[in-house]
Amino acid sequence: MDSGGPDLISALPDELIHHVLSFLRAHEVVRTCALARRWRELWRSAPALRVTGAKGCKNSGWFINFVRHLLQRRDASAHLDSFELDLDERDFDFNKPFLPANEWHVNGWFQLAVACGPRVLLALRTTSAIYENPDDYKTLELLNLPLISRHITRLELQMVSVRGRTLNFSGCPALVDLRMEECDIMGNIFSPSLKRLSIISGYFRTDPFRARICLPSLVSLELIGAMRRAPVLCESMPLLVSAIVRLDSTCVDSCPKNDYGDCHNRQCYACYGAGAYDRRGQSVLLNGLSEAAELELSVDSQVFVINRDLKFCPTFSKLKTLLLSEWCPSIASDLNVLSCFLQHSPVLEKLTLQLSQVPKVPVETQRSYIPSKQYFTFSHLKLVEIKCNEDDERARKVLNILSTYGIPLKKVNISR
Repeated sequence: MDSGGPDLISALPDELIHHVLSFLRAHEVVRTCALARRWRELWRSAPALRVTGAKGCKNSGWFINFVRHLLQRRDASAHLDSFELDLDERDFDFNKPFLPANEWHVNGWFQLAVACGPRVLLALRTTSAIYENPDDYKTLELLNLPLISRHITRLELQMVSVRGRTLNFSGCPALVDLRMEECDIMGNIFSPSLKRLSIISGYFRTDPFRARICLPSLVSLELIGAMRRAPVLCESMPLLVSAIVRLDSTCVDSCPKNDYGDCHNRQCYACYGAGAYDRRGQSVLLNGLSEAAELELSVDSQVFVINRDLKFCPTFSKLKTLLLSEWCPSIASDLNVLSCFLQHSPVLEKLTLQLSQVPKVPVETQRSYIPSKQYFTFSHLKLVEIKCNEDDERARKVLNILSTYGIPLKKVNISR
């Protein structure tokens, strides 16, 4: 507008101005107080706060005081819909992993943000510098305190260490979404209200036992990458609809000599290390997934958790869509995993098999379980998709076992 013209933006109602402010970063929102008298106090009631750090700021003390005052001077009567804190170590201009003093400040901000009662989103994301050795980086550690809020519906944590008292979300009755990415998980996850859980590259530091995930209201699960031991999925998830579970080589439930985790070498951490015998006589993953209607299961060639779980395989009474991928050579050779699901999925409608490339060095295996023969009519099955490389002999073996179970070839589609 012209310098002498009317201030049309300031004439807008508070709701519209607040909506505009929600697209700005926190320090940009505060700067609007200098625009005009109408704007002096609007930042104190902004419905969304997004603190992204003061990139390039050489005064870390200024940044620390700014975030504290931003939260302390907020209008207590104003609704806060979301609070996001995106930091990396360079925000403190130290070029080192988070120092204890900085952890203390960030924990203080986190508690102040919870006290402000964000109604939609509470996010704490941190990023450490890239090191040649990934073990050198350090996540920011939250204080082991209960998270109590009757408003929060979504919580996002990235590169944060979280302990047991915080992971018990009983004090957050409205929480329905939880996303954890590259987090150190040092305890069991429990929530009576959570509906959607996503854990990406979770570092489960719960030796000598496995972490437990107990979420009776869960509808959607995404577990991609489990460093150290795979967590136990508790059986009481009757509302589960869809699940994606991918276990890669970062999972220490992985033995190159035996796909059931008992290679008889006492020096093998996978078979005999901390947590190796926890849940040995019980299911780790499959029982917790038994209520799913849609399931994607991807297992690295040496991860033995799923093979061990076959001994306790439940009936997947609601399972309609199943995707199996990343099969190890041993699974592809006798197809125990496929057989087990065919025998325990009476309403299956679509089956997709992704046969990954077979490693050049074969895995030495020792089988201890063969599923009992139990046949369904598979009247619900509409399509079987097999995705494989050209001239993959495993595709022929899959066709043989499908034929054994009475599945006609006209329902099978092979894409190479």
